[in-house]
Amino acid sequence: MKLYLKRLVSAGDTGFAVYDESGAEKYCAAPVRTKVTKKTNLLLLNGRGETVAKIRRLPIVGTYTFVLRVKKSHITFVMVPVKGGLLSYFYGNNWHVNGSIASGNFMIIDVDKTVILSHRRHADYCTLEIADEENELYGVAAAICAHLINTVEKTAKIEARC
Repeated sequence: MKLYLKRLVSAGDTGFAVYDESGAEKYCAAPVRTKVTKKTNLLLLNGRGETVAKIRRLPIVGTYTFVLRVKKSHITFVMVPVKGGLLSYFYGNNWHVNGSIASGNFMIIDVDKTVILSHRRHADYCTLEIADEENELYGVAAAICAHLINTVEKTAKIEARC
């Protein structure tokens, strides 16, 4: 299935919207800062406003580490900046990244070489091609993490739009 990821920025607020091929909003990622831990988390909401996934950034020095939680399972996605770009690792499954996350053109591939997600960056949006519904939420969450490298430190609140 083909989805479109667009970053939403208005009056200093940052979030993400995911649209289907017909242009209808399928998911919305809303940043939330918790009062207790002061960590930035994102909630991935469906069209009815229900939380379907959570993205949490772990403050590990020298890395971009995210925990992607869907229902009761989770995957840890780690990106390590190196001289030539970013090295990417998934923990909790057998996926790896082909291509360049920094440029926005990459694929997430399973150990048996099946494509989980194909991500292509365009001028103001990104195209996500996800092979199966089973990995749809993890694929969308991983794509959002690739965009959070530059935006995760900004405290943002999304209005009732999400």
